[in-house]
Amino acid sequence: MTHEECLARAERELAASAAEVVDTFRLHYHFMPPAQWMNDPNGLVYFEGYYHVFYQHHPFGSAWGPMYWGHARSRDLITSEHLPIALAPSEDYDAAGCFSGSAVEAEGVLHLFYTGVREKGGQLVQVQCRATSTDGIHFEKDPSNPLIGEPPSDGSVDFRDPKVWRHGGRWYMAVGSGKDGGGRVLLYRSDNLSSWDYMGVLAESDGTQGSMWECPDVFPLGSKHVLLVSPMGTRGRRVIYFLGEMDYEAGRFTPESWGELDKGPDFYASQTFYGTERRILLAWMQSWEGRIPTQEHRWAGALTLPRELALDPAGRLRVYPAAEAAGLRIELLAADGLVLNGETAALPPCDLRSSGVELVLGADGAAVSGGELAIRFKDMGSGEWVTVGIRGQRLYLDTRAAAWGERGCYSSGLAPEQRSQEVRIFLDRSSLEVFGEGEAACITARIYPPSGVLEAELSSQGGPLKVDLAMWKLQARS
Repeated sequence: MTHEECLARAERELAASAAEVVDTFRLHYHFMPPAQWMNDPNGLVYFEGYYHVFYQHHPFGSAWGPMYWGHARSRDLITSEHLPIALAPSEDYDAAGCFSGSAVEAEGVLHLFYTGVREKGGQLVQVQCRATSTDGIHFEKDPSNPLIGEPPSDGSVDFRDPKVWRHGGRWYMAVGSGKDGGGRVLLYRSDNLSSWDYMGVLAESDGTQGSMWECPDVFPLGSKHVLLVSPMGTRGRRVIYFLGEMDYEAGRFTPESWGELDKGPDFYASQTFYGTERRILLAWMQSWEGRIPTQEHRWAGALTLPRELALDPAGRLRVYPAAEAAGLRIELLAADGLVLNGETAALPPCDLRSSGVELVLGADGAAVSGGELAIRFKDMGSGEWVTVGIRGQRLYLDTRAAAWGERGCYSSGLAPEQRSQEVRIFLDRSSLEVFGEGEAACITARIYPPSGVLEAELSSQGGPLKVDLAMWKLQARS
């Protein structure tokens, strides 16, 4: 079949599946596929007035399979318009799938770079390819594909996820790989987006950071450069960030510090937008580990809220919900200044069946650092619960008392010099995202409360604590 015929077949299957989707755990304001499986965000780019979001998609099932590129766009990062599937595995070089990649705009043309995969001798052969579009909707594969037909000796058969960007009048491409049990990012350079010269190993693992690095992303932020990678071969999937210096002539990134970009169980394969002044990021809000209840409902996978990255005055990486998230607020459910001294205060219930909820908690940093501030969300049907709180100098999410989602206790450090500590909690029908005042202080998890209605109660330990609370109903806009 031609590429166009493959796309048409996938669209017919997707439309039929969408009519059978069960809505029980569908999200209200996070991006999801119309039906079937999705994973990594791909090709995040601002093009002709829209934020374009491509994503790894299997339109023929709710489990991972041969990868297509799904496609949507948004004016405001919150409300999405689904567009036709952009890429399908249709050629010899990508017959087993169109794996992850990126997008850039050049002279009015939108360029998608992706990894084509084919099977040979029981092994996946991975090559780097391109497709282009003038309208941002319909894409033609480059007749010169693959642009990069084999990995260099510095890499391995794991050779994927090209991230392309422009610097100093030239184009650069970072490709994820590994060698001798350590993750690596390989760097290429081009003057025309067609012919690529290999420069060498951009960065590599110190031996503790995974055996293969997927989904690399490189960009300037403040006075530094940031490298993001999603390592394989670590305990649980996660995203690692490195802050450091980039030498474009030598083709080498020198890390100065590193950490986890999100501390929760359901955050992977992050990517930032190309073509925006702000550094805005999305990630796959799911995990390769554990059961995904929505697969039985003919869909699986979603993306996080859009997040903005910045460096604080101390040079630490901060992660915030994008400002556009405030546009979701439609009703103030509660706004109080409370003084807690070991007791519990009941809050309005969170009815997630028809809308989402945002809670903003503020407390004196010194007071809360010596005790604990917690908010518990208890399902009114099953009686199980999850807890978000601050204990000492750490933000935490505890899901051990819930049967829904991954069970564990996840935490992130907070900035000790903060005079006040603010925690923002975003609840959707089957997700929870928490943001605090600290270096990359965010925690993301998928949760699946059976009834969809959560009792909420606030408590403290360690002496009197003044807490400012705002609780918002969020509109459905996915």
